[in-house]
Amino acid sequence: MKKEISRKNILFILTDQFRFDCLSCLGHPVVKTPNLDRLANSGTLFENAYCATMPCGPARASIFTGTYPNVHKSIDNYTNMAPPDLPVIPEYLRDKEYDTALVGKLHLKPFHRDYGFNHFIRSDAPYTNYIEVDATESAYIEYLRKNNACPDADPIKLFTEDEACLFSDEFRFMMGTNVTDEANHMTTWTANESIKLIDGKLEQPWFLNASFFGPHQPYLCPERWEKMYDPDNLPLPEDFHNEIDDKPIFNKSLLHWRDGRDQRGWDEKVYRKILAGYYGNISMIDHYVGKILDAVQKNDLWDDTIIIFTADHGDYGGQFKSFYKGVGYEGSIHIPMIIRHPDYPGGKKNKSVVNTIDLFSTILTQTGCKIPDYAESKDLIPLLSENSTSQEKQTFFKWHQHTVMIKDHFKLMRDEIDNKPVYEFYDLSKRPLESVNDYTNPTYAAVINSMRGELDTWTQTHM
Repeated sequence: MKKEISRKNILFILTDQFRFDCLSCLGHPVVKTPNLDRLANSGTLFENAYCATMPCGPARASIFTGTYPNVHKSIDNYTNMAPPDLPVIPEYLRDKEYDTALVGKLHLKPFHRDYGFNHFIRSDAPYTNYIEVDATESAYIEYLRKNNACPDADPIKLFTEDEACLFSDEFRFMMGTNVTDEANHMTTWTANESIKLIDGKLEQPWFLNASFFGPHQPYLCPERWEKMYDPDNLPLPEDFHNEIDDKPIFNKSLLHWRDGRDQRGWDEKVYRKILAGYYGNISMIDHYVGKILDAVQKNDLWDDTIIIFTADHGDYGGQFKSFYKGVGYEGSIHIPMIIRHPDYPGGKKNKSVVNTIDLFSTILTQTGCKIPDYAESKDLIPLLSENSTSQEKQTFFKWHQHTVMIKDHFKLMRDEIDNKPVYEFYDLSKRPLESVNDYTNPTYAAVINSMRGELDTWTQTHM
């Protein structure tokens, strides 16, 4: 039975580039995430959640509009949505008299628009490499300067120099430089500013997007998190050594990055150092997510607040000796998602195939807003019910001409090489880490033919 709209607060915790399996509640052999485990124990953990597109900006545009890039038109990080006033979640909620707030990374364009936030504490990026206002109009940079929290260097200059190292010193690009102490780190700042709002600056009902910059590179965090995972004793991911010879999409899109690292002499020790930094970043975020959850409880809002945790996209996290994000392998597009609703039982794991795009309808439905006809988004709240037997079976991903279809435990990837379509197919129930491309395996001929027809059609209609 559908429950009545309850006008609850909504805490939307969004991270950036968080690999799907880096949660201890999912049995990760290394990463410790006690606070996200705690959230999962009081909510529903969606084990098969995917993002809609790449990279950060377009992925967030899809979350906030409930549409794929063919509708919102944001196809890269610095392309504006079109129309530039396409409505987003906070605008719908503000019209319903919600108090709306952002802390941290938004990354929607055009830049100069309030996007429906009454409280707008934005820090899209601390560097100027791509667009100057990212840093010059960053609330975090303003905080650092106001508090003299980076006394030995100009923070924008140092962040910008780190970001400029992609081709000259990729290790520095990935790890970065610790420019300040933990008390003034961007993760700490995001949590503290969010807690200030929860502690009394927001009128109920409210919507707060607490948006962490990490674990997006630079991965390196202050000392206790930097040293939390010992690289020398760190196991490499199971998918680190997966073969790539049967993967035309990998060889088109990612091989040159891998070859470049091989040419620079990267060995397993280097990869372990990077993974230790990435895992430490995740555990630091987990710690400060816990502080935000504590603030909700301390203010007696736990029973009045829906909490959603997810990421805009994943990180290869060592899959095929790769990092960052892009094409549709599991490390890149499979993301963590937890929804905790106080009116529904906790401690559940749901295997439905869902998408970050579905959070648009999930949030709007809970706040009494009408879903626009153009949205390709599904309300996930019915899946939280203790008696629910419904399952979502499929979803899609699109980045430029590259598309992916996940249907049950089958996954079909499509791209173009020399203007001709190429495909990869995986049975994730047997090869969850995509070790072997089974596109030519006759065992799967019928399901591949069916899915290929669906994916080709979907690709054409989403150009």
